[in-house]
Amino acid sequence: MVPLTDNTPQTTVARPVRKRRWPRWVAAAMALLVAVMLFGAYGWQPAEDGRAFRSPYLAQVGSRYTDTPIARFHYVQAGSGTPVILLSPGGTSVIGWKDQLDVLARDHTVYVVDLPGQGYTQLNESGFAFDLDAMVTAVSAFMDSLGIRQAALAGNSWSGGWALAFAQRHPDRVTKLALLDATGLDLPGTLMWESLKIPVVGELAVKLSTGKSTVRSLAEGMMVNKGRVTERLLDEWWAPMTFHDNIRATYLLERRLDWAQTESALPATKTPTLVLWGKQDTIQPVERAHRFAELLPNEQLVILDGCGHAPQLDCPDPVNRHLQAFFGAQPLPNQPAGAPHDFSSHD
Repeated sequence: MVPLTDNTPQTTVARPVRKRRWPRWVAAAMALLVAVMLFGAYGWQPAEDGRAFRSPYLAQVGSRYTDTPIARFHYVQAGSGTPVILLSPGGTSVIGWKDQLDVLARDHTVYVVDLPGQGYTQLNESGFAFDLDAMVTAVSAFMDSLGIRQAALAGNSWSGGWALAFAQRHPDRVTKLALLDATGLDLPGTLMWESLKIPVVGELAVKLSTGKSTVRSLAEGMMVNKGRVTERLLDEWWAPMTFHDNIRATYLLERRLDWAQTESALPATKTPTLVLWGKQDTIQPVERAHRFAELLPNEQLVILDGCGHAPQLDCPDPVNRHLQAFFGAQPLPNQPAGAPHDFSSHD
């Protein structure tokens, strides 16, 4: 028997491809998370708990204010003599120079000022840009309001970069420049600071970092001598960080400050400059101090061993000696001006 062969073409029926679908609850949870994050970033504001704080330090030294179209600048003042202006470190207030005010006031009229978005200064200009041009203009406005034609200038961290930018753009108004662990180089920051440049993430991160425990971690992370972060200093540091204008300024400044401008102008910056750096700085590594020294034509470099990102708070005694000598144009004994040195914070 011959087997029958079926020559009819076989048709293969394709099975429908099922698209993978997320369970509805997952999609709903993701949508809710996005909504919460957007609300937290752009709708919610943490309480300004620091408004109720009454600063013992300001009660002691006396707050002053000067009004300009840009801002009602908060500052403290002491001493008499040639003017020295200390710009409050970025993210804090005049408390950042508490150990320098009286020491430098022995020979100078010392002004410690909160620039817009810092400390207790109150913005008058609603559209203040929080970029390098705006911060430089703010320094000018403060000086003009008090009739200060020319002064020595110092800053730490962000405020060092602002002081540098001001000296570059107004060299006739700056007699000397002190940069303490300063920004101003076109280099990336730490992962934490770089994350503030991301929309939503930056807003949330700053708003959620105004609690005292977070501020303590931030302060202690900047300093080698952590015992100097006392409860009194912590309160003074924390209070203005809760102000809404200051919160907004923090992430806007991180996004808008263009340090390529200041770095490119360093070789032409003729102002006598003291580059003073904490050797154990974890935010602006000490290698950056040497970069400043390489590019600045008229500088003195001092590296302080045992100090972190805020050396004026971390190890005030050596910082005070170097600032006194520099602003007074007196080189330290047996230390030729212009030479780099390492000093212990305990010397």
